[in-house]
Amino acid sequence: MYKVLLVDDDESTLFGLRQFKNWESCGFTIEAEARDGVGALEKLTEKDFDLAITDIRMPGMDGLKFLSKLKARNLDICLMIMSTYNDFEYAQQGIRIGIFDYIMKPIDDNVLSKALTRVKMHLDEKNYLQKRRNEEKQMLFEDNLRFFYPKDQERKLIDLMMIGDYKAIDEASSTCLELFNLTNQDLVKTGILLKKMLLKFREEINKSFPWLGTLEEIVFNETLIPVESIDALKAKFLSCINTMLEIIKKYELHRPDSVIGTTCRYVMEHVEENIKLDDIANEVHVSKDYIGKLFKQKTGYNFIDYVTKVKMEHAKYLLATGEYKNYEVSEMLGYSSSDYFCRLFKGYTGYTPIEFKKMDT
Repeated sequence: MYKVLLVDDDESTLFGLRQFKNWESCGFTIEAEARDGVGALEKLTEKDFDLAITDIRMPGMDGLKFLSKLKARNLDICLMIMSTYNDFEYAQQGIRIGIFDYIMKPIDDNVLSKALTRVKMHLDEKNYLQKRRNEEKQMLFEDNLRFFYPKDQERKLIDLMMIGDYKAIDEASSTCLELFNLTNQDLVKTGILLKKMLLKFREEINKSFPWLGTLEEIVFNETLIPVESIDALKAKFLSCINTMLEIIKKYELHRPDSVIGTTCRYVMEHVEENIKLDDIANEVHVSKDYIGKLFKQKTGYNFIDYVTKVKMEHAKYLLATGEYKNYEVSEMLGYSSSDYFCRLFKGYTGYTPIEFKKMDT
C-alpha cells in the first residue's frame, strides 16, 4: 500500500476524504493528516510518504508554498492539489512547480478514484524503474567485487575448517586484513566479500554433512556491516568462523575418513534408531571393544555419551518444530520410556522438554 498524507485546514474536506471507501482498493492508505504546510513538513520529517494531497488555500503556509518547500528539500513524493474553480490560476502555478495531478472541490468519489489510479500507475512505474536501476548498480558493484574475491583463501579456509584446525582463525584474520587493503580500505566492500565467504563456508559444510541441519543450524548472529572499524569487522568475521569450527569439532566432523569419523557419521544418519555399537562394528569391520576404546581415546568421552548428545540435539530440533509431543519424540529417538528421555533431556540441556518448548515460542 502507498502511504498518503492529507493536508487541508477544512475539517469537512478531511472528513470526506477519510470516508472515501476506495483507498485500499486503489492501493493507498491514509497515514497522517496536517492542517497546513508547516504541519505537513513536520509530518514528512517523521516518516516517509508516497503521496501528499494538499489544498491550495490554507492559513500560515498555503499549498503552493508547501509545494515549493518540498521541491527545495528534494523530497521524493508524488503531489496532488485540491482547488476550487476560482483557484484555477493557483492550480496552474502548482503544475509549473511540478505537481502530478489536481482535483476540484467538492471532491467527487469517481474523480478521486480515477486520479488515484493514475497516481498508482505512476508510482508503480517509478518503483519498477528504481528497482531496475538498483539491480543494475548492484550487478556492477558485484562485478567490481569479483576482482577482489579471494578464491584461494576461501579454499584454504574451508580445508582448515573441515579438519577442525584452529589455524583457520589466523588464516581468516589475515584474509580479512588483505581484503581490506585490496579494496582500498573500504569497509562496506570488505564486509560484503567476507559475508560471501561465510555463506560459501556454510554451504560447503551443509553439503558435506546434509544431516547436520536436523541437529544444529549454522546461524551467523553477527552482522558484518555496518561496522565502525576494520577491527570490529574482523572480530565479527572471526566469531562466525569460530562458530563453524566449534560445530565441526562438537560432532567430530573433522574425522571424515577414520573409524571415528565413520562412527560419528553412522550415529547421525541413524539418530532416530536404536543405535548399537555392534551395528557400527559391522559397518567399519572392527570389533566393538576396539571402537569403544578408540572413541574414548580420540574424543575424550564414551561412545554412549556421544550418542546421547546427538540424540538430544535432534530432540531439540524436533521439539522446536512444535509438531511432536514429548512421548512422540522419545519414541522417534528409540527410547522406550518417555520419563527416561525427559531425564536425559534435562540432564543435557538443563530444561525439561516442556520448559524448552516454552522458551522456543
